[in-house]
Amino acid sequence: MTAREPNGRHPPGAASDIEEPTDTVLPRPPLASIGMLGWIRHNLFGSIPNTILTVLAIWLLWEVVPPLLKWGFINATWSGADPKACRQAGGACWTFIGEKHRFILFGLYPYGEHWRPLVAMALFIATLAASCDRRMWQWWIFVVWAAVFAVAGVLMWGGILGLTYVENERWGGLPLTLILAMIGIAASFPISILLALGRRSNLPAIRALCVVYIEIVRGVPLISVLFMASVMFPLFLPEGVTIDKLLRAQVGIIMFTAAY
Repeated sequence: MTAREPNGRHPPGAASDIEEPTDTVLPRPPLASIGMLGWIRHNLFGSIPNTILTVLAIWLLWEVVPPLLKWGFINATWSGADPKACRQAGGACWTFIGEKHRFILFGLYPYGEHWRPLVAMALFIATLAASCDRRMWQWWIFVVWAAVFAVAGVLMWGGILGLTYVENERWGGLPLTLILAMIGIAASFPISILLALGRRSNLPAIRALCVVYIEIVRGVPLISVLFMASVMFPLFLPEGVTIDKLLRAQVGIIMFTAAY
């Protein structure tokens, strides 16, 4: 080792036995290989096939998007109730939304009673939004949901508390969709757990039965299930036996959702 001066420095001409650290400046990668440009180059133009597909996709978007925007917005008719004006404009006719928005939202539900499904929808949406908060994941949330379903049923059916009775054949639109979806998800959850457990069962018969059910149902569109429940199923019932159409659709949705 070499001697050091009292101040800790090496004397002039003496070699240090400890290498002083040096700052090594690494070369900066090319701009085209990092960031957004790097992602585009790697994923869209990384090879000849990718480049060809990217160019074709850009050409397709150029051919489709501008005419679609022109038809849907620029040349569209936004107001007025004259069908001739829509045809002459040559674009989309959005006036029917303003004219038929109640029918779209509430279906054939009596016009003067639309506030009832509207309140039911508000209850469903508010409860669903509150349930997304983890702080609400307590035992009493089930009581809240049960109360919401009960209130929604009273509002939709009526017949009590001075409300006019409305048969479920006249239900439609968004309220009916929410009701079927909520009940379908809730009722199918325990069935789906049983199917999942059965799929992993050590008993071949149970495992095969669950696998066949899951794969068959997953391979059938939901619209086909609803068609079978609404139209085809009553044809197989004995004469004089009827099952409510809403109940048939609800059971079909539950069976379909349970497979997922």
